[in-house]
Amino acid sequence: MEKALFTNKYPYAWLDEIVDFTLNPQQTDVAAIQVQQLTTIELRFREDLQEVFRQLKAGTFFLLSSRKLNVVVNHYYDALLLLERQAMVNLAAYPDDQPLTVTGENILMAIQDLKAAIIKRFGLIVTGDGKDSPAAEGNVLTKIFCKLSVDQIGIILKAADDTRLIIASSLSLIFRSIVPFLSTEKSKRISWNSMRKSTYHMEQHDKEVAIEALEKLIATIKGY
Repeated sequence: MEKALFTNKYPYAWLDEIVDFTLNPQQTDVAAIQVQQLTTIELRFREDLQEVFRQLKAGTFFLLSSRKLNVVVNHYYDALLLLERQAMVNLAAYPDDQPLTVTGENILMAIQDLKAAIIKRFGLIVTGDGKDSPAAEGNVLTKIFCKLSVDQIGIILKAADDTRLIIASSLSLIFRSIVPFLSTEKSKRISWNSMRKSTYHMEQHDKEVAIEALEKLIATIKGY
């Protein structure tokens, strides 16, 4: 007999409140949040995410029905994707080089850590196994691997901004909006701020590699 270990309480309640309201610049004067408060929020945020995962693992262990297992896991996963989207939107709106931005990055990383842990444990349930489902649709947020280095990607994005190929209010906004989706061979989690700073002092080798990559794209497009 399956044991009902899940409570009726929404597991992401406090987490949603933090991401959707407290740290959302569209809802709150986030600039007024004190550093100590940010530290407290970040610590509890990670603890609550860990508790959510513990609850998910404990509850699904006793589910003998594959249908119920799929429903429960995907409910948890889909809710996490919504949390991730809002955290990305928040981060993109934060000012540069502020404690708030660091907290926003760390919170997004914590969400993505839980996302990776759920995928690792429950595999095909959240990847959809070829079926149409909200979770499968949400997987567009999975990180995309790029063969270029962080510095080389930064050069290309800066050039795209300088030539107005990509239009945004600032280069930092471009980095904050795109970088969370990317990974490289050496960096699974890229700091948008580190990428931004790398564009201040470009290495000649990195420029040459970036140019070579763009030339390959040009040659490919000409061949279409």
